[in-house]
Amino acid sequence: MDNQTTLKTKNFNIATILNNSQSLDSFSNITINNTIKISKSANQTNNTSDNSNANIFLKDVNSNGTGGFYPLYVSSITGQPELYYNSNVIIHNSNLLSELEEILNYYPLETSNLIVKGGYINFWNGSNTNSNIGSNGVGIRYSSNNTVQFRNWNTDWIDLSDITTHDQFSELNDVDVHTVPLLDNQYITYDSATLKYVNSNLAIINDTTPTLGGNLKVGTYYIKFQTNPTELIYDNGVDVHNTLIQFQDNTTVSGNVNYLQIDNADLGNDPIIYSEGTSTDIGLSIVAKGTGNINLNASLGSIYTNSDSLVIDGYIQNSIYRSSSKSGGYTPSTFWNIPLTNDIFLFDFVNSNTSGTYWANVSVGIEGQKINFIFNNQGSNSISVMANFGFNGLLVGTGYSNTLVFTTSGQSCSLVYLGGGIDAWQVLNTGAGVI
Repeated sequence: MDNQTTLKTKNFNIATILNNSQSLDSFSNITINNTIKISKSANQTNNTSDNSNANIFLKDVNSNGTGGFYPLYVSSITGQPELYYNSNVIIHNSNLLSELEEILNYYPLETSNLIVKGGYINFWNGSNTNSNIGSNGVGIRYSSNNTVQFRNWNTDWIDLSDITTHDQFSELNDVDVHTVPLLDNQYITYDSATLKYVNSNLAIINDTTPTLGGNLKVGTYYIKFQTNPTELIYDNGVDVHNTLIQFQDNTTVSGNVNYLQIDNADLGNDPIIYSEGTSTDIGLSIVAKGTGNINLNASLGSIYTNSDSLVIDGYIQNSIYRSSSKSGGYTPSTFWNIPLTNDIFLFDFVNSNTSGTYWANVSVGIEGQKINFIFNNQGSNSISVMANFGFNGLLVGTGYSNTLVFTTSGQSCSLVYLGGGIDAWQVLNTGAGVI
């Protein structure tokens, strides 16, 4: 084949040069330096299938032996020419940007001069996709005021200030400590009227549920409750107050309690300590610990009790116990331990009582305890009482005795109990018989 014929061949390949019409002949490929291999297409190119083998093979530098070749070719099967390598698209008119993004995703872009003209630098968050650009974006922009601004999602653009000259708390946009100058030991609080943080003095009134983290020490000052009826003031000897103190809500039943109240009084009147609360009848208890005493000291005055009775360690002063009130009755010739809870014991009999001798046992008392026995027989039956104090349990004017005998209405006897080794009832005066 001469050169003229060769130049006119539409598809220049080894098969044509060697006058070999076998399309799959091994000579249909050209290998250059065992690195690049050029495939043969068809002898004629009248349709798409004639060019199906058109490509260039590149050898894998890491292959062993004779080496592996992988094709590099162009295909328009998608409607537009695209460059493929080993059957994978590497460049086309729409993926060049995504290829660049893929590279920058793994490798940083280093540049000495980046110009953003009329636009923004936007950020994208994969967990909260934000593909907005421009003024709705999240990122950085250059403003018309010649400042660099930053914007977070759903916020306004703000100027990025120079940190070397804007590094003070007072320079924040939502802080105003200039209208009222800062003073020593002031606090920063939020003012909803100006929507700014301002300086102010500590005001506990703004905390509706204040709680102490430790002991509260008032020093030489006092705590005041200005709202009646509760006012608690520590009197330092200078200020004088008509103070009312109420100790409320100190039980497990909040808002439904009995409590202690202390009232001061004006001149000429006495301060008062008394019970208050929800219940109708409320007592007042003063309890000492262990062997401690409760001292009522009225050295130049008197101690008064305005009550029906006074109970002292088991017995009641100025109170009367009637034998007729005994549950089940009081029968003759049987012993009955009379109660010593009252300071007056009335042997009280009526017509319905049985004739005979009634026996009463009197136990030991409390040092200094006084008791009065009175005998009254309102009926016509013959009745007597023998009050037995035990062996040598009774002291009379002539010595020790055991029993008082009451036989006539109106007879009485006053006694006081002596402890401390004597341990007997001393008769102060008596109209009863003694045996």
